[in-house]
Amino acid sequence: MTLTERQRTILNAVTERYIDTGAPVSSKELVGRAGLRCSSSTVRNEFALLEEQGYLTHPHTSAGRVPTDLGYREFVDHLLSSASRRPCGRTASPVGLQPQDLAGEIDTALRQVTEAMSRATNLLALALAPRVSGARLRHVELLRLQTTELMYVFIVSTGRVMKGVVDWPHPVDPGLVEWARTYLNETLNDRIITARLVRRVLENPELSPREASFLRALSPAFTKLVDEQYQEELFIGGTARLLAESRLKDVSSLRDLLALLEEKYLLLQALRAALGVGSVMVRIGRENEAEALQPFSMVAASYGLPQRPLGTVSLVGPTRMDYETAITTVRETAQSLSELVEGRYE
Repeated sequence: MTLTERQRTILNAVTERYIDTGAPVSSKELVGRAGLRCSSSTVRNEFALLEEQGYLTHPHTSAGRVPTDLGYREFVDHLLSSASRRPCGRTASPVGLQPQDLAGEIDTALRQVTEAMSRATNLLALALAPRVSGARLRHVELLRLQTTELMYVFIVSTGRVMKGVVDWPHPVDPGLVEWARTYLNETLNDRIITARLVRRVLENPELSPREASFLRALSPAFTKLVDEQYQEELFIGGTARLLAESRLKDVSSLRDLLALLEEKYLLLQALRAALGVGSVMVRIGRENEAEALQPFSMVAASYGLPQRPLGTVSLVGPTRMDYETAITTVRETAQSLSELVEGRYE
């Protein structure tokens, strides 16, 4: 349905004011505002038309109007369209984090950004870590902690770092540790991680019995590394802030939010949908496929390497959220993470 310029101006003004105050907006509040040069009766007439088309509704017997999910969609599309017409370049981020502020390890950086995003918006912040699948092993480090303890560190091209400790039944030979570090880096460096590759390297028939025995003890660590390709880690920040957010009175029950956090697979599914979008994705209320997400809105964007998205950052909150701040926050955070990944791990 095509709106007139005046209807679009009125709808956007109602949405902005309702987001700010949480109270239904009357026609008198809009007269003389937002560039409107019309009477209160004209605004009321436009209210009726916008309500008939599904963009506005009025709670109970109130004379004021509030936006529907469709009204929010029109408002958000206007925000996204305006942002796309702005000159390219980094804008001021509400989060205030630049790539150089982030930790080198992607998992630590994702914890940083979820906390910062939540603090900037009072919304629930989510970050989907990259899968190891298709990633290349950049470096293997082996460190003898105690005489019978060996620490392993795997660094992959997505920026993820896997660490662990292997207990040895007898004192670890420092010479074997140095040999294994050199051998593994020479045979695995910058190669795509697969079970077949790992098995070929660890079961090399040219290895001596002593060397083969040493690598067998490391086999569980490599199995875990390969298994990671089927797992996705979700970082969540700001649960307490969102629970305390006054806008949650729009949600029928806080149980909706708590149930949502328990059903992480729904969040993972929604975040994966943003991987192939290529721009900021906004899902409002009933636009979300999962019923548990329908009391909320989600703003998400992917980060990663050129032509290859690796993960997603997102904000989730009530439909009466500050969409402009949320969109800017998500866009700038995704850009910072992309620069981190590209600058340090590729």
